Amino acid sequence: MLAACAVALGAAAQPQIDAEGLRQWRLSHQKRDASQAYRQSTLPLAPAVKGAPASRTKGMPQGPVWFPGEWEEVQAIMVTPFYIYYPTEGSAVVADPIVPGYAYYYQSYNSRQPSGIGPYASMMDTANLSGTGDVPFYLMDAIQMGGAQAWVRIEQEADTALVLRKLQRMGLRSSNLRFLVAPGNSFWFRDCGPICFYYGEGDTVGMLDFEYYPGRALDDSLPVYVERQFGLSNFTTQIEWEGGNCVVDGAGMVLSSDAIYSTNRDTVGQLVWDGVNTGTIRYSRKASLTRAQVRDSLQALIGHRATHILPAFRYDGGTGHVDLYADMLDENLFVFSIMPEAYSTWLDYRTGARNRDSICSYQSIFGANYRCRTIPFPSTNSGGNFTSQNQYDNFYTRTYSNHTFVNKLIIQPCFSPVGSDLMPTADWDRANIEEVKKAYPGYTIYCVDVRSFDGSGGAIHCITKQIPAEKPIRILHQAIYGNTGTTYMSSGVPVLAKVTSADGIDTVVLHYRVEEGEWRQVAMVPDAVGQYAALIPTGSITLTDYVRIDYYISATSGAGKTITKPMTALEGGYHTFYLGENPAVGVREVEADEAFGQFYPNPASETAWMQIDLGRGDSYRVAIVDAAGRTVHTSDLQAEGTVLFSIDAQRLTPGMYTVVFSNDRARVVRKLIIPSR
Repeated sequence: MLAACAVALGAAAQPQIDAEGLRQWRLSHQKRDASQAYRQSTLPLAPAVKGAPASRTKGMPQGPVWFPGEWEEVQAIMVTPFYIYYPTEGSAVVADPIVPGYAYYYQSYNSRQPSGIGPYASMMDTANLSGTGDVPFYLMDAIQMGGAQAWVRIEQEADTALVLRKLQRMGLRSSNLRFLVAPGNSFWFRDCGPICFYYGEGDTVGMLDFEYYPGRALDDSLPVYVERQFGLSNFTTQIEWEGGNCVVDGAGMVLSSDAIYSTNRDTVGQLVWDGVNTGTIRYSRKASLTRAQVRDSLQALIGHRATHILPAFRYDGGTGHVDLYADMLDENLFVFSIMPEAYSTWLDYRTGARNRDSICSYQSIFGANYRCRTIPFPSTNSGGNFTSQNQYDNFYTRTYSNHTFVNKLIIQPCFSPVGSDLMPTADWDRANIEEVKKAYPGYTIYCVDVRSFDGSGGAIHCITKQIPAEKPIRILHQAIYGNTGTTYMSSGVPVLAKVTSADGIDTVVLHYRVEEGEWRQVAMVPDAVGQYAALIPTGSITLTDYVRIDYYISATSGAGKTITKPMTALEGGYHTFYLGENPAVGVREVEADEAFGQFYPNPASETAWMQIDLGRGDSYRVAIVDAAGRTVHTSDLQAEGTVLFSIDAQRLTPGMYTVVFSNDRARVVRKLIIPSR
């Protein structure tokens, strides 16, 4: 970290801005991946000098820690508007801040090498000169709509009025903002910001501050300013890591990509200086870490139950971060962006398929494999496919997974103009967002057109940072889903949950309904192993066919706070399962979010995969039927737990096939397309 140093700048006249040049500058110098920025600089590499990051000495607190999932309750989200930085001396046209008050000077917008160092001034880009498309201000609106406070970083106190006026002109919310005055380099708050957690018996909110990219020392200092101005305790580590390369399940598991290995292999640390003389600005040295050291550090800090590090994508704008294709809906369930079959020759297509298979084989805190859902992959502006992996990498890097949870709302990237219903207006884009809605039931989807971020290596998730809620109620629950058959016909359906709060738990209630009837309640009571338990009674249910049961859990703390699990239960995001025997053939098919997934890729030219959760064990007869009604293949499927069922598509002639899974209790039908070769 850098010691803050106020540098008095004269009231410089704002420069004439070349808007197109500024856009190109933003794309080249403000990209998400700046890990190689130090190689473009003229600064030396030397041992740390006076002003070195002394704040990186506060180790993790003793006692219990809990890193919550991003779907859990938040009190605030950090964002920043885009700033234009310009020199206050000489003939240079653009400045790139490096330490408080001083920046590299560049003689043109397409310059690659700086021409010197000097003082700079900042100007908030409220006129969209940089081509950011007013995205930060829509984020502020969405954050407030989601019931959280928008923590807005600004360069100077006077910028508060600029933010409020801009929001007012756009007709957006401005009643729940909090301003953080701090210098910065960019807007990638997910990566530079801390990873927040709870610690101690009182579930105090703290920040774990990893070292950020060399060259972005001001962004790296963001947690220091949050601690000084907002009072959150900042704990630090020398591990270099970005927040976009982190997924946690809220129960001791951390997932990252092997990009973390390369960032910790070199010996270049963050910028340091003595706070006075610009001649002392240089890169500090750091220790080169082995893969084992990096992995051990992650496990000790976050992933005490499980630490998983998977191969990084090669063509995603240069980040290698997992938040471009995966996130979690709860402690049991991953959601993935799936590239279409047309990209099957791409390296990242194959990497993504292997990573999904790996993740779906990992176990949750309940000892069961993670469940997995999929969402579509964005298209070009016309709704077509990208022409090559290089085109996607250099000019687009679009993804629907790069969104942000704000309690019961998701701020969702889209790639066409947004209408008054907060949905995209392009037919292909709107259809894809409808699929996203199905994957995240009950959530309000607030779409933001992020085409201005094309080629930057990220979007909404990358430029926002969650701050967890105070006094949380934690509910861990292994959801019941799919067809449970006759398992619970005579005994009732047991529902278990671990529920905790620093304020103590007053009541825990199980809410359920049968075939979308009236909601009923059953009190959940502590059992012998510290969980809350209740039964959904089944004795009075007539089991003539599949019977649908919806349910959710609510918990109230000793302080009177109430949370539901799932959080969006009252908005339609409750859990659903079926029970019964001898369902009528063809009457009801298991939906994609239950025991049987969908084939991916589909169409499939080589191998098609499907995840199936067979619970405690089950068997099915599998039949592949062509468009003429002829059975071209039969086999038996018998296993326990979650399996990946595969079909060798190369052995099938092109056409549409129906794949039928059947036994004496159920019949599940899935479609599979084999394209022309």
